Amino acid sequence: MKRFTPGRRAGRHCVGFTLLELIIALVLMSLIVLLLFSGLDLGRRAWEKTVESGERQTQERLALDYLRRTLGALMPEVIDTPDGSLPLFRGETDALRWVGPSASQAGLGGAALFQLELRARETQQDQVLLLKRWLYHPEVLAESPEAGLDWRSFETGAWQPRDLQVAQIRYSEHLLVEGLSGLELTYYGSNQPGLPPEWHRQWRDTQRVPRLIRVHLVDPRGETPPVTFAVGAAR
Repeated sequence: MKRFTPGRRAGRHCVGFTLLELIIALVLMSLIVLLLFSGLDLGRRAWEKTVESGERQTQERLALDYLRRTLGALMPEVIDTPDGSLPLFRGETDALRWVGPSASQAGLGGAALFQLELRARETQQDQVLLLKRWLYHPEVLAESPEAGLDWRSFETGAWQPRDLQVAQIRYSEHLLVEGLSGLELTYYGSNQPGLPPEWHRQWRDTQRVPRLIRVHLVDPRGETPPVTFAVGAAR
């Protein structure tokens, strides 16, 4: 005679998950979580890239606006050299030097001798657009250690003061744009009397200043179109 067990009925199976079903559910949950976090990380990187791109575009716009104003008010100052009196303006394919009004909003006023150049960063592969400013004053141009150096030459030590404690009102450096791979400058005008105006890759050793200056900031992450500025003292 069979023993009767309460609560047990013939033909009824126990309800629950098998080990295989549990493993499959855990794998599916892991995949869902992985996809979710991958999407969040992709969105975060896209957001950071958008913010970085916006900041860089703002830097470029502010730098170009500043160059437009200062070059539009360029002063045709000259300096005495063995070849006679020549303008302090000098242009190369990747550097530019000119005399213009200083930033009045910084409390400086007056005129300044500017140099625009690219500088490579030691810890990174890109370059920065740097603006150097010297107070345009006879005492500054004549004093040591700058005495006897040609302020028109881009190789002169006058543009890197040996005394790093020099007063900011006399000398300062301003980082304009980061993350550049190059700077391309071209100059339009007639650099000699009687010659028709045309575009030049350099502008040096001439009594004239160009009519136009084209500035192209070479950005490795995107194409920045060249911008052309009118020179205020061109004749």
